[in-house]
Amino acid sequence: MKIAVVSDSHGNLYSLDRALSKIGEFDMIVHLGDHFNDIIKVNEKYKKPIEYICGNNDYGKDVKYEKIIELCGKKILLVHGHRYDVYYNILKLYLKALEEKVDIVLYGHTHVQRIDREGDVLFVNPGSTSRPRDGMPGAAVLNISEDGEVEVNTLRFTIE
Repeated sequence: MKIAVVSDSHGNLYSLDRALSKIGEFDMIVHLGDHFNDIIKVNEKYKKPIEYICGNNDYGKDVKYEKIIELCGKKILLVHGHRYDVYYNILKLYLKALEEKVDIVLYGHTHVQRIDREGDVLFVNPGSTSRPRDGMPGAAVLNISEDGEVEVNTLRFTIE
């Protein structure tokens, strides 16, 4: 299963669409908050299954700030990150991952792409599709094979 992972689109539908078009073919989209409504609108074009959560800039919605999903035998925690102090480190997020017994944590908030592994837990931050703090806009691709092998890649793109 090929999962497009995006975050922090902040109302920039063009940039979000550009990220998804750069990924190419994919099976599902995950949006990690800060204008999660953007993915609902952009997905009218792609018509893929989507998962999304609230970020610190999503207000008045009946959408959770975190969610656990299971895909291809992997338990995945979706969080925006602002409630776990991810600007400083991922320690609180790691403790949450251990508590929930997840294999993968997808998070955003920092607008900085990152891939980390702590123990048996994979942490992926796709960066921001619209307001990067580490150069160019970005996204991530999470591939989970039928036998449970996980591969993650980040990508960058320009706004033309």
